[in-house]
Amino acid sequence: MGDDKQALFARNLISICIDGTENADYQGKIWHQYSDDPLDFISFLDMLEIIDELLDEWDFPQKGLIERSFDKKEKPSYKRKSDSEELVIDKIQREKGTRNVQGKKGKKATFLLQVSFRQNATWQGHVICDKSGEKIDFESALELLRIMDKNIEM
Repeated sequence: MGDDKQALFARNLISICIDGTENADYQGKIWHQYSDDPLDFISFLDMLEIIDELLDEWDFPQKGLIERSFDKKEKPSYKRKSDSEELVIDKIQREKGTRNVQGKKGKKATFLLQVSFRQNATWQGHVICDKSGEKIDFESALELLRIMDKNIEM
């Protein structure tokens, strides 16, 4: 039980609310602590892209790999210049405040997600399934999708 509480109060906690299915894929909303408005997704792939963009914006957790490019344009850097400089997610938290996402529920299923690491070009972390209350560790985004798919009411 203590581990569940630790994951529930993470600074990058995300609530994934599954509301429906269409064409063998799921639709719903993504809630995070730094906005009053949800982000709609129309497929699992769309959900992954939205969450990855949020994690990039927050720079938390930091990517283990930097995207490779042969383009001469300079890519935006999210890295801190020094260890004493404030984390991007801390600045966002201070400016926007935090909201409780634990009360947000999907019609079919709800998952609380904490991505702990972004290494080997994928995610590692924990997901808590609302129906069972079970905290499940995952080692990749694909494994996360399999866990979610198995725990969604048909």
